[in-house]
Amino acid sequence: MMEQPHLLPKLLTALSYLYDSQQSNNHQHRHEAHQFLLTYKQSNVRRLVVSRLQSRKDRIGADDGENELSFDQFEDLTGSIFLSCLALLYSSCSQNSNSHERIFTAQALNHRCRSIKLTETLDIEAEDGVECGTSRLVIALEELKNQRNNTQPNTDLNQKTKSILTAWLERYVPMLVNRCGGGAACTGAELLAVVLERHSSSLLDSPYLCDESRGEEQIKGTLMMFSLAVAMYVAAFRDFEDEHQHQNQHDEAGRSPWANAVLSELGSALSVTVLRLRYRPTTDKHDTPSPDPSCPPLIDALVHAINMVKDSAAVYLTNQAGSEMPSLLQDAHHYAVNRSIAACLTSLPETVLLPPGQDYMHRIPSVDRGCLRAASMELRCNETGMEKAMSVLLQLWGNVVHDDSSASRLIQCCEAWARYVAVPIHVIDESVGKIAMQFIHISQGAPSSMQQQKAQTLAFQYLVSIFEAALPTLSVPDILTAALGVGATGVQNGKRKQGNKSKKRHEKRLDRAKAVEDESSQNQAEEELLARKNAACAAAAAAFGISAAAASHTGDDWGLRLASTCPKTTSHAICSTVAAAATSVLPHLLWLERNDGPSQRWRTELFSVVITVIQRMCKSHNRDTRALAYEALMVLHNALNTVTAVSLRVEQIAIDSICECALSLSASCAYPLHYFDNLSENNDEDLEIERNDVRDVCRSVCSLDSGNYGSDESKSPSIMILNRIVHACHSAITDTDLTVLPSEAVVHALSALAKPLNFLGEKCAKQLDEEGCTILLKALDAFGDVFQRLNSLIEQLPHSKTLPLSRLALIGFASLAPLLNSVAQMALRSTTATERHLIDIFEKTLCAGIKHSILSTTQIPELVAESTLESTRYDIKGAMRGPGGEDHVGCIALIRMSGESDELRNSIFKVCGESILQDLTSLHHALKRIEVERGVGVEYGKGVTPLSRRLLIRVVSRLGMMQGGTVLHSLLEEPLSEIITQKSAPFSIEKLFRLCEAALDLSFFSPELLSHLFRNRASDLDSLFETLIMGYTGLSVRGEEDSTTYQWGRLRCGVICLLRACQSMTDYSSGVLTALIKAECETAVAQCGQGPQSGSNLFKESIVGEEMIHSGAYVMLIGEYLKHVSSGKNMTMEDQVELCRRCVHVLKHSAPDIASILLHESPEATNHVDPRLTLAEAWFLTMKALASVCRNNEQINSSLVADNVQILFSESLSLAMLFIFMKDIGGKKRPAPDVQRGMSPDGPQTLAISDFISESMLLGPSILSGSFSSFSAHIQLNCGNEVPSEVLGAAVISASLLRAISGATPPWVVEDTPILFNSIYTSLGSNLDLFIQTLGVSTKLETLTDAGALRAGEKLCGRYLDASDSHINSFLSKASECAAKNDWKKMKVVLKSATGGKKKESGFNLKPHYSSWEGERV
Repeated sequence: MMEQPHLLPKLLTALSYLYDSQQSNNHQHRHEAHQFLLTYKQSNVRRLVVSRLQSRKDRIGADDGENELSFDQFEDLTGSIFLSCLALLYSSCSQNSNSHERIFTAQALNHRCRSIKLTETLDIEAEDGVECGTSRLVIALEELKNQRNNTQPNTDLNQKTKSILTAWLERYVPMLVNRCGGGAACTGAELLAVVLERHSSSLLDSPYLCDESRGEEQIKGTLMMFSLAVAMYVAAFRDFEDEHQHQNQHDEAGRSPWANAVLSELGSALSVTVLRLRYRPTTDKHDTPSPDPSCPPLIDALVHAINMVKDSAAVYLTNQAGSEMPSLLQDAHHYAVNRSIAACLTSLPETVLLPPGQDYMHRIPSVDRGCLRAASMELRCNETGMEKAMSVLLQLWGNVVHDDSSASRLIQCCEAWARYVAVPIHVIDESVGKIAMQFIHISQGAPSSMQQQKAQTLAFQYLVSIFEAALPTLSVPDILTAALGVGATGVQNGKRKQGNKSKKRHEKRLDRAKAVEDESSQNQAEEELLARKNAACAAAAAAFGISAAAASHTGDDWGLRLASTCPKTTSHAICSTVAAAATSVLPHLLWLERNDGPSQRWRTELFSVVITVIQRMCKSHNRDTRALAYEALMVLHNALNTVTAVSLRVEQIAIDSICECALSLSASCAYPLHYFDNLSENNDEDLEIERNDVRDVCRSVCSLDSGNYGSDESKSPSIMILNRIVHACHSAITDTDLTVLPSEAVVHALSALAKPLNFLGEKCAKQLDEEGCTILLKALDAFGDVFQRLNSLIEQLPHSKTLPLSRLALIGFASLAPLLNSVAQMALRSTTATERHLIDIFEKTLCAGIKHSILSTTQIPELVAESTLESTRYDIKGAMRGPGGEDHVGCIALIRMSGESDELRNSIFKVCGESILQDLTSLHHALKRIEVERGVGVEYGKGVTPLSRRLLIRVVSRLGMMQGGTVLHSLLEEPLSEIITQKSAPFSIEKLFRLCEAALDLSFFSPELLSHLFRNRASDLDSLFETLIMGYTGLSVRGEEDSTTYQWGRLRCGVICLLRACQSMTDYSSGVLTALIKAECETAVAQCGQGPQSGSNLFKESIVGEEMIHSGAYVMLIGEYLKHVSSGKNMTMEDQVELCRRCVHVLKHSAPDIASILLHESPEATNHVDPRLTLAEAWFLTMKALASVCRNNEQINSSLVADNVQILFSESLSLAMLFIFMKDIGGKKRPAPDVQRGMSPDGPQTLAISDFISESMLLGPSILSGSFSSFSAHIQLNCGNEVPSEVLGAAVISASLLRAISGATPPWVVEDTPILFNSIYTSLGSNLDLFIQTLGVSTKLETLTDAGALRAGEKLCGRYLDASDSHINSFLSKASECAAKNDWKKMKVVLKSATGGKKKESGFNLKPHYSSWEGERV
């Protein structure tokens, strides 16, 4: 009776619980089975034993005399994973078992082959247990290794090694066969026995048998190769039997395609095994290893492995049959061999190679990079790469043209290679021209059989892979990265995902790999890139029936020529293949025509055929088909626009085609005829997405971002395309009957061109360009014509007719503000006749556009019905906004026109007259009345939203500041009068609402007006601030929010917006801010005093939280004022100094209140929004802004130093450290508590603290001394010997940072900590000795009394540095090295090592972003 592997019963049980339908209801056992299988696949007993042995050696030395290792849970470490997987795979392929067993075992084998070494993968000795099997082998080999290292090589050691390995073979090879189970017609274990019987001599004759490491690898690798090759054979054999049975039973239901998955996994496992046998890592990890002379090239080795099984199987099957094999058995035998070889050759490139430029998330085997590099170079050589693989398959199958199944597998193999290497042209001719083309003649209709359908799908995939391997985005560095095995380049969907740091590391690795190879690697990469592109052109020529040799085409119905001519030729597979061809081939054909000698007819013919199909796709009625053409058009334009002048026929063809495609796409995505009949319906998201995409395409194919305008004699391709599209739109609009609105689709195309038109306008304003002015003239004339028609018809037509065109035209008008500004500047200098004509058209269009902006805001409501923007992406159809946006487009156009420049504002007054201010004010009054009529909270039906109305205030304010007069001041009086009126009103919902609206209205006036208001009429604003402060007294920890608190929260937002809009601080606003900060801090203290589980009617997300504005917003306003000082805009130095002094005055008075709340010991809030988090963030960000101003402006710094600003910095540093020392990180014998004192460090507040410390440290040693004084007032320290105060200050900060990364703060803090230590180093004058002294002191500082989370006598730096002197000295030595070399990146590694390493499962979140403090949309 044959034995079974130790783990096989457990494996079968686990798989049955997961996949057996009868066991599916037992959820507990399913979970246990899942956990077992995860552990099973990842277990590595050999590595555990080696690790234990190394630990023992490190602990008591190498020569300890012990020969045994002890292990707990002995039973869990017994059993071979490889053997149990192999046994189950053999038996399941020999029996009619469930396919999940085959797939799982194949995946497990592949995972282990890819992930761990050969000696660890074949773990058959584990069948004897960890102590009697694995441990004995490891210890025996380790002893030989030590002896060999300590003595000269001798015959005795070689003989001992050979004896041990021979004994291993004698013990475990029979076990490998005996425990793999029995079966039916083709039994894997019996076949493996035949293979080993015929070829086992190679194991004993290995030249490496006297080398313990090479010998074991060679033996185990060879055994794995035999075992996996047999597994592939029996799996393919079983697949043939299943297919034969399926056909005989005439079963119409499809059978499980398990064999594809199993053979793919096993082929990958066998490929990695052969790779490990052929290439071994060198001592220098940067070197490229030479191949093992005993192992043939990879493809030959794989084919040889299968052929050994083939010969043994022939003998085995003949013996089973008794004489000659029956024909059916012969067919099964040949099928299994051919299928196995094909699977190996298909899996090989994906296993070994990296796809250039597309290796995001590509599974790279855990093999030495040098070995991967050597294998990559081998497989990129035609003699040992794809050409070799192709010849092997053709020899196997002979003429595959008439065999659909063989053709499918050959195409599949070619496709696998095409993703990684350049396909040779003659392979293209054979695989595409002769084999794949018989399946992609789309004129012949759908395939007649399932096999032909599969072959056609594979043929399309093959073509797409060839094309995608030659994308224009692919570069020589991408090829080198893949060829040299450097690793991922972070490219996904054509967009690079690398950050700057990652990119630099990658470039460094690439340079190092290039240095190892000779200079030819660069040339080879360039040649491969060209070969890929030439291969793509050859494949496209074959697919479209273009003969390069005869310079002719095969026929009008050949291949893909008829793509997108009818529904049956417009499938996704066909059109995506054409799109891929166009994206890769058209730019290269253009390059060839420009750079590769005289024009050749086949290139022009191929270019014309492909671009013609793209044109048909752009006109298709199918949205998905049109979308496939987008990338091809944009890529073609990029290639086209690399020259300044058009001189070739293909260039003119490209320009004509791009223009036609752009216009076709615009027409195809027009709104349907009755789309706007019901304006309250939601927009069609798919249609809106397409319209946005088409706008991007139109904008891209006219792009002038590169600055390529051409010359006076010949314009650039972009200018020519822009001219053509603008001319087409202009003609379509102006030729329309005057009583009819023009086509919305045409205006859509024209409005998409705003960006290139703006660039062209800027260029024309700087230098004379007649043709450019003509283009601008037509564009503006077209817009002017649209506005004039709308203005005359807007009151006559329903909203369903005017809204879509008005919205689109105004979006385009607003986007053209830079162009209009350029023409306005042009009008200030002497001009040509063309420019004067342009200026006339500009004035006409500007006047009509401003008039229509006012008319549309008056006539068309912003929202016809209630907005659905919170639940949809693009809102209702009747939204007079940009798709998915906010604010009335008429108001947006006005705000853009008024905010562009003084010249454009003057032009507005010129064309509209000074009455424009009165018109806008009247419009505002009308909208305000409508707003009141609608009622509170209703923002649809008629009129506009309050925010859109307020945009008109900003427009009037901007224009009024230029013209003066009473209009602006009378508008200002309206909200002021409301505030004054409410002064005597009782505290109520209505009062809060009216004050809020007035405050928000005031916030939209200019900063100059508001500053004047705060200086001269501050008393009129008293009611605002008094009411707001009074609201803080209404805190209730038991009550819920109500309408009153909600309106108070809105008032708070309105006041903050008003104070922010002022951009400066007066004596009055200084007192107001101090009072507001004090009120908020006192209320927060009262809230925290009730405990973390207390409720709140104020500190809710909808009141003082994310939905309104966070607590701490008043402090953030001071930070914004300081940033305004840093910008220096419109401020004298005296004004800047005065503003900073006022800011510091408020901060000084607020500091005690801030400290009282930030150091409150109440744990993190659970039933209300914790106000401390954002208060801390606001405080430290503001202090950082103040430190930045002091560092960068000496005059301001001198003035503030005189006001003792250092005390403020020192106290803030002390506050940051005290917050860290509130956190109990536990000790050597006690864990950290689950509930911590004080607010949580998990959030942007800790990020702000880090940034503040980094910035403030650079202010100099006086800050360090002051911080120590402030800190000592709270915590008494045992400072040891006499140490300078600045060193003590720096040491306390260092200790707090060390404690922070020891667990007091989230793990991401360690990323920024090296920067903080760099700041400390700089603040100490970059004195290395002083810096190391500081670090040494920081590791010794102890508290004298209990304080915060610190116990008397506890070290400030935390438990990890409460260690031996050797540990401390090692830390200081490594830190000194980092500082001396200015290598602060390495300092992170040093810090993590010194403070306990990674903090896994800390419970903290990932690194946050700073909070948002906006509040206009309340």
